[in-house]
Amino acid sequence: MMAREKCKVLAAVLILAVSLTGCTSVEVSTKPATTPKSLPTKTLEPRGSYANPASVGEAVIVKTFSGMFEITVLDYIRGKKAYQIVKAGNMFNPDPDKGFEYLLVKVRFRYVSGKVSQYVSAYSFKAYCNGTGYSPTFVIMPRDMLEFKAVDVMPEGTTEGWIAFIVPQKKDVLVAYEYMFEPVCFIKI
Repeated sequence: MMAREKCKVLAAVLILAVSLTGCTSVEVSTKPATTPKSLPTKTLEPRGSYANPASVGEAVIVKTFSGMFEITVLDYIRGKKAYQIVKAGNMFNPDPDKGFEYLLVKVRFRYVSGKVSQYVSAYSFKAYCNGTGYSPTFVIMPRDMLEFKAVDVMPEGTTEGWIAFIVPQKKDVLVAYEYMFEPVCFIKI
């Protein structure tokens, strides 16, 4: 482009910019500024969310495209007692790495309403600790501790059982139910 054409383009852009700034409006208040007497309080996240996890024994309702489910952590065992239980199930079950421990979680999954079956297994859950998700660990449980089986649950159906995780020792843990590979509810251990 020649210098003269560049000047014309630049002038057109400037005229367009000036005309567009005239199309916006700025609201100006002549009232004096006031300070609110009390700051608004934060709205609590829904119960069972990451910021507001449910407690052991508390049912969390999860609504998904497939239906509505109720997730409850009924009980848990961790540390030395959990290790003893896992080793009683099978002496070849793996030992946790240094700084980690077994966490055994008894979970109930209830299909409240929907129209199609829902596949659920131990791998539908993760244990989150310090922002990191730990998948279930394959172990053979003692016969008197029913494992959480991989099943298809129909509306109004229920399944429950124990899931084994290996997590960092003595740290807070959130057990999450995951739907479509994303955690959708959290329960604090």
